[in-house]
Amino acid sequence: MERVDLAILGATSGEIASLCGFFRPSSSFKIAGNPFSTYFYRDLKLLIGTTGVGKVNAAATAAAALTSFRAGEVWNVGCAGAYGGSGLEIGDVLITEKCICADEGILRKEGSMSTSSLEIPLVLKDAQPFYDCFPLDESLARRQIRALLPAGMFSTDPSGGIRPDDLLDAHCSSFGPGSGPEKKRRFRVQYGPSLTVGMASGDIHTADARFQSFRALAENMEGSAIAQACLLFDVPFLEFRGISNIAGVRDKAEWDLGAAMEHCFSVIKHLLDNR
Repeated sequence: MERVDLAILGATSGEIASLCGFFRPSSSFKIAGNPFSTYFYRDLKLLIGTTGVGKVNAAATAAAALTSFRAGEVWNVGCAGAYGGSGLEIGDVLITEKCICADEGILRKEGSMSTSSLEIPLVLKDAQPFYDCFPLDESLARRQIRALLPAGMFSTDPSGGIRPDDLLDAHCSSFGPGSGPEKKRRFRVQYGPSLTVGMASGDIHTADARFQSFRALAENMEGSAIAQACLLFDVPFLEFRGISNIAGVRDKAEWDLGAAMEHCFSVIKHLLDNR
């Protein structure tokens, strides 16, 4: 089986476009019907491709990729909607500490209950049950991610790199559409939990209810599914999400996917350059 140092998976082509345009391609092919390529960067061999949107697509494609390639680790990259109470803003990057499953368990009118209430774990690994959460602390520590990239404010530079931005007041940032170019180059890196949902929040009320229930910082539609597949395959997993919108806001005029993915790419490049 062919080995790659790192597999990077995004749901859509727009979420990996910056990566594919930067690295030197080697070969292209399809996995589970989705486009993939291998790339070389420095001394690393990378596998980069799309999974399709949603948990089933993500898990199936991740499993197919891990059956076809022996990956040293898997990184999931993409956009996410930040919850209003999270402190995150458009353009920030969330590095996930744990992937929470929003849809598994028991649904009642009073709210949802964890799969632990069913007494049936999603995964039983080495006698450890995993119910509705996949912690990533071990993967973060293994790569010393927090030491390489501590939480805080950063700015991008013309080369695509990042540097700490000590001059920016953390309480006075604004990254939404319409911000000036200087502010749009500045963003926050934050660590915390992310929530994987089958349906994105369609209004602020739904988003607020999810935030209160799960206390995650942002929502996406693939993370926990890929985390679960990687756990089953014994492959370390990390997730990086650029904040493209506020969860529950469906007016795309208020989104900024470009800033979200530019900053997410800069974080990925920084970590690869400092491995």
